[in-house]
Amino acid sequence: MSDFFANPNNVLVFDFDGVILDSASLKREAFAALYDDQPEPLRRAVRAYLGRRGGQPREVKFRHIEAHILGREVTDASINDLCRRFKVDVERRIHEAPAIPGALEFLARHRGCLPIYLLSATPEHELREITDQRGLTHYFDEVIGSPPDKVTGLGHLLNRHGHRAPRTVMVGDSYNDYRAARSNGTGFLGVTADPAASPFPSDVVTTHDLHGLEAALEAWFHLALASGSA
Repeated sequence: MSDFFANPNNVLVFDFDGVILDSASLKREAFAALYDDQPEPLRRAVRAYLGRRGGQPREVKFRHIEAHILGREVTDASINDLCRRFKVDVERRIHEAPAIPGALEFLARHRGCLPIYLLSATPEHELREITDQRGLTHYFDEVIGSPPDKVTGLGHLLNRHGHRAPRTVMVGDSYNDYRAARSNGTGFLGVTADPAASPFPSDVVTTHDLHGLEAALEAWFHLALASGSA
């Protein structure tokens, strides 16, 4: 057995969109579609913002778009309406989203061998509905959505289960995932389909998809041992 998986004290925490399901881009499209009636420069600005802000709660994104890109007055009622419309569109799209290559095989191989959690910015009740409907819930020791934000959610997870941060690895596809890991002192491994457009610092170990996750985890583990952080 490999070094990382030989230690039952090691812990994995997965993001969802873009890591387990290939759904990050479809969610960006659902966001952008709500602004198709805007002039082209504003549509471009919205898409550019969404491309930079993966892993954040939808309310945060909508408040920024409405206030800082469109210059509109932001109210709870307007944000709630946008979130409702977004949810309806995403529910239609999400059931057709394929799994990230290698994700289901990885989870099936390692389920029960070490703690594996799902941590997402998706509202928790929606996340649980999706994982139940897609037959994914049983792969995880706990399915955790928002609120709170990922930094806080990861910290609560570590405290709740008594996991050591240096033995925990967050697997994510956005800078927000990386920030959550760094803020809590855990390891981080990036998933990026295009290494040339990686949102992560150059020293972050990455994998193209989850077919390469085991090798990437071994690389991370050996680097962590060499630095004394694991």
